[in-house]
Amino acid sequence: MSVDVMDSAQVLRDLCRERSSISDEDIAILENLRYNLQYFADLAGADIFIDVLTKDSRAAIVVAEAKPGTAPSLYQGSVVGEYAFSCNEPAVFQTFKTGEPTPGVQGLSQEGVPIIQTVTPIKNAKNRLIAVLIMERDNSYQVYQQKTVEFLSQTTQKLTDTLLNLANVEEVLPTLIHDALFIADAGGRISYANRVAHDLLREYSKDVNFVGITVRQLTERVPGLSQLFDNDSDADEVRVKNRVLLVRTLPILAEGELRGKVYLLRDITELRKKDRQLMAKSAVIKEIHHRVKNNLQTIASLMRLQMRRVRSEETRVAFQESINRIRCIALVHEMFSRESPEVVGLRECIRRIGQILMENMLLPGQEIAVEVSGEEIFIHSDQATPTAIIVNEIMQNSIKYAFPENSAGKISVFIENHMSNVKIVIRDNGRGFPPDFDQETSANLGLQITRALVTETLEGNILMYNDDGAVVEIEFPK
Repeated sequence: MSVDVMDSAQVLRDLCRERSSISDEDIAILENLRYNLQYFADLAGADIFIDVLTKDSRAAIVVAEAKPGTAPSLYQGSVVGEYAFSCNEPAVFQTFKTGEPTPGVQGLSQEGVPIIQTVTPIKNAKNRLIAVLIMERDNSYQVYQQKTVEFLSQTTQKLTDTLLNLANVEEVLPTLIHDALFIADAGGRISYANRVAHDLLREYSKDVNFVGITVRQLTERVPGLSQLFDNDSDADEVRVKNRVLLVRTLPILAEGELRGKVYLLRDITELRKKDRQLMAKSAVIKEIHHRVKNNLQTIASLMRLQMRRVRSEETRVAFQESINRIRCIALVHEMFSRESPEVVGLRECIRRIGQILMENMLLPGQEIAVEVSGEEIFIHSDQATPTAIIVNEIMQNSIKYAFPENSAGKISVFIENHMSNVKIVIRDNGRGFPPDFDQETSANLGLQITRALVTETLEGNILMYNDDGAVVEIEFPK
């Protein structure tokens, strides 16, 4: 009997009359409930069914169903007319037996999928149980997790037994463990020490045989080793004479009882030596950046002195633009000297470039605000200097050309990660580019510098256009 062929209400009536003992009045109750099943299924995000007991009470049969529209269904096709048995769906038969709701019981669906069932009794006006309402959700992941936990528990027990069995340890561990390894029983007696352990501590142990003595006896004979075994932390660095050792102490537990401890020691002396070398190199690099910054600031100061002796306004402007470029480069070196010598925060760098330009280029009466927004992107030192110069040139041009004398304006810079690229959008609300402007043929020195740095040094693209002012978009691979 197919739901696709016959009306589902008629199917419910026929199944109840043919295969169950409930009355027509009770069937009418189930028909009314069937009209609301889809709402229940969508609200719960679960498959909903109505089951009735068959005439011999050894099985139940599905007489109505609703698949959720808000979540995946557990079933490929219809299960109306299929039988349910207590071995697969114990919650259903528990409710039929007790007449009480049965929440959250594990079972198997009609298609063999692990499920969690919540079963609610359906009763008539005389409070007699006539059917059950079943809500089913997929329980495959929880079953998988449960099996995984059981497997890990069994594995842990086997490992514990292996660690405490000296014969097995001798056969297995030398090929698996490359750290120095000590195993001690619950009384602190060392039952095993691998070859790496003997090699690592030979110069400190004075030919003491580790196996067979307690940890306390070992540390009494060789006081320098006490800090290796007195620490119960999961991982700790310990300095023993001229070596740095990473020490891990792991308890061996069986049925909640401490059966022993495993001590793992790794010589990280060379690693820490390289760390110190890297720190020293980093300090040297920062010092170099600091000295470069000082030299550039000295050059800028000398140029500023020279500029004061120049009478030509055009020459003074050229001097000031060159000083701004030098100060911009000095700013990048200053950031490298104070922070990381490898990367620089682009948003902070651009914000400080704006401050430099506001201090040196504004004419009396001009009120121009610079706003920097977007993501804080860190770029490598190879890209930091050309990017800073590019932003400096574009903002200089905005201050110089976009706003007439004694006017107010705004320059905004937006930074974003655009896929794998860095994108910088600089716009002003000034006069914009002239009608005959062509970024490819412009003779403006600042724009020529910008175009060359973007396309050649950064291997990126630049776009210039008007949109209620001048807009410059720069994009280059990070």
